Amino acid sequence: MAAAPRVAITGVGAYTCAGRSASELWANAVAGRSGIRDGVGRIDGAAPGEEKENTARSTFFAAHAAREAMAGARWGTERGSGSKPDALIFATTTGRIPAWERPLVEHLRGNLAAEPFAEVFRSQPLSSALDGLKQELAFDGRTMLVSSACSAATQALALGAMWIRQGRAKRVLVVGAEVLCDLTLAGFGSLQLLAPEGARPFDRDRAGINLSEGAGAVCLEAATEETSGRALATLAGYGLSTDGYHMTSPHPEGRGSFQAMRQALRTASVRPDEISWVHAHGTGSKHNDASEGAALAHLFSEVPTAPYVSSTKRIHGHALGASGAIEAVLCVEAIRRNTILPTAGLGTPDAEIRVRHAAGPVEQPVRYILKNTLGFGGTNASLVFGAPGGER
Repeated sequence: MAAAPRVAITGVGAYTCAGRSASELWANAVAGRSGIRDGVGRIDGAAPGEEKENTARSTFFAAHAAREAMAGARWGTERGSGSKPDALIFATTTGRIPAWERPLVEHLRGNLAAEPFAEVFRSQPLSSALDGLKQELAFDGRTMLVSSACSAATQALALGAMWIRQGRAKRVLVVGAEVLCDLTLAGFGSLQLLAPEGARPFDRDRAGINLSEGAGAVCLEAATEETSGRALATLAGYGLSTDGYHMTSPHPEGRGSFQAMRQALRTASVRPDEISWVHAHGTGSKHNDASEGAALAHLFSEVPTAPYVSSTKRIHGHALGASGAIEAVLCVEAIRRNTILPTAGLGTPDAEIRVRHAAGPVEQPVRYILKNTLGFGGTNASLVFGAPGGER
């Protein structure tokens, strides 16, 4: 039986509050310039005509990131183009909420009858956000929508890699997009999870998360001689787990996260001591950081020199289901530039979280990166990114 093909990453794109391209996002992350204002990462003046239809934001963000990624990968977007993707996986959780949250409030206030509100609600499924992206890209191939809390885009990347390794697709475009909406902000506020200013992941005095909006896109291809000259990195491994410990809180010992990370290393055939950097989920909430820290300490307990662990949430915020795609872009850039990012906002590290922190950007060879994403309901996902040509 022929070996499963390796998965090459040939293009990335980003549209965030901290940069409207992958290179701009990277430059701001290296410089520590945050896009968070008043505790949230909002993209101002983003979508033309959005005052008429707020739901255009998710499509606009997604299409912008996708086009950048496809241009980098040298993929075409026109119908009939032989180099365009043959599969599209879209990840979101809030992509269509703005279409019905205001009618919902009006209905609850007695200003809108039940049936008119129900009609609005029924006509705004998350799949319509995917349909909008398909129309923007003139795409008519296989599609899938992933909506699994904050792990959505990371799971979508894992799914895309599986499709390629199973021979179900040769080129997969993975896009994650989210928009800020009042319902999400109110919901996280009711859980007392929002930081009034910039988040401080892993800090002793961390006070919560910064919700944000934006999109990230990644082009995946079966690694061949033809892609070798275009590959920016590889998606070497992936791990998924669902521990179901609590609706919103992670397992205090990080059991689900540990399982996902261990599975990702196994599918990549990578040892813990070969990881150069861990891009943590690191939201800045008390329980998330403690749980993830416990899982990481367990995973690297027998490694003589543990890898650096850091989070970039202070820079671009937590874009929920899109965060995995946005942070994947930073992981690919880190491999390209052989630079490890620090945790922006970290002042006094929490002594109970036993991980290795970077005081600033660290320039060193980056062979493998372990990327974590944790979601509500215990949905955990991990990826291993590798340098092109660096896999055994």
